[in-house]
Amino acid sequence: MTDHASSDSTTPNALPPDWEAIARFLAGESPAEEASRVNAWLAANPTDRRLVERLDEAATAPLADVDVESALRSVHARMDAEPAAKRLTVVRSNGTRWRKSFVVPSLLAAAAAVFAVIVLQRSTPTDHPAAATVAQVFSTAIGQRDSITLSDGSHVILGPDSRLTVASDYGASTRSVELRGDGYFDVTHDAAKPFSVRVGRAVVEDIGTVFAVESDAGDTTTVAVVSGSVRLRANDSSPTSGAVLSAGDRGSMAADGRVATFPHSVTDDTAWTSGRLVFRDASMARVAGEVRRWYGVTLHITDSSLVNRHITATFKGEPVDQVLKIIGLNLGARIERQGDSATVTSNRGSTTAR
Repeated sequence: MTDHASSDSTTPNALPPDWEAIARFLAGESPAEEASRVNAWLAANPTDRRLVERLDEAATAPLADVDVESALRSVHARMDAEPAAKRLTVVRSNGTRWRKSFVVPSLLAAAAAVFAVIVLQRSTPTDHPAAATVAQVFSTAIGQRDSITLSDGSHVILGPDSRLTVASDYGASTRSVELRGDGYFDVTHDAAKPFSVRVGRAVVEDIGTVFAVESDAGDTTTVAVVSGSVRLRANDSSPTSGAVLSAGDRGSMAADGRVATFPHSVTDDTAWTSGRLVFRDASMARVAGEVRRWYGVTLHITDSSLVNRHITATFKGEPVDQVLKIIGLNLGARIERQGDSATVTSNRGSTTAR
């Protein structure tokens, strides 16, 4: 049987089976002309009708109970055990009635294809497995901060142009999040379900804590502990490596995995949560990263002598041009902005403020 037109001299049993047309017929979706051709072919090919019947019975069972391989094994076994043909009447949704008298077929491979098509055509959206749970992602735009409360009650303030990814299994046995940019974490402590923040190559692990995390374009991650304690280590290191930081400590991990610790000012390191930018002997990598996140302006340093400079300054809501002017004065440099790009050039012979 085929969908193509044939001459009157071609008999139905001389045509190959059109399994897609048979599947549409069994699903009640055949046009009238196609249904007539299927009926004629089935009447002329009793060798194949038995298999179609068995597959139709399997496909109309509740889909949650259908196992394709076992259904085919069952069909084969029952056909071998029942050489005598059964007769029954089937009514399709298009009103077509046909009678079946089946014996053992020989096209199991084609039958498997028919079975799959029938199951797919009769599936409804509720038949499909629920989509796998995906991670939650929270993000902020340039100059924007956001406050997030996690399912366990932990509180996060997300800095500008930053992203927090919460694992799909958060709270199951562990609590893991991933941060790009700046975040302030007030963690609900649960010793049975450790809380950790992954930032690039660094891992910050909670030991009952309020802490702030900053990451800059130079791949340095900085953690300032407000209360409690955390462990700062490389994500590919042993759980007991790195350094434990307590309230009042500040730690940083460089791109090579080395961790350094030193005292800090809680007020300065958490100032960004209230909209203030505080730089205390800050590297140009950190300054450039914060200017981009807060103002959307990328600094291009053309003089290599400025790359390793540090500055000290505080900003709260000043226009970007004023911010750049103050940074330039700190560096003894000229900063020229065009749109979202600014070029930093050294003022030769000028006295550099520090």
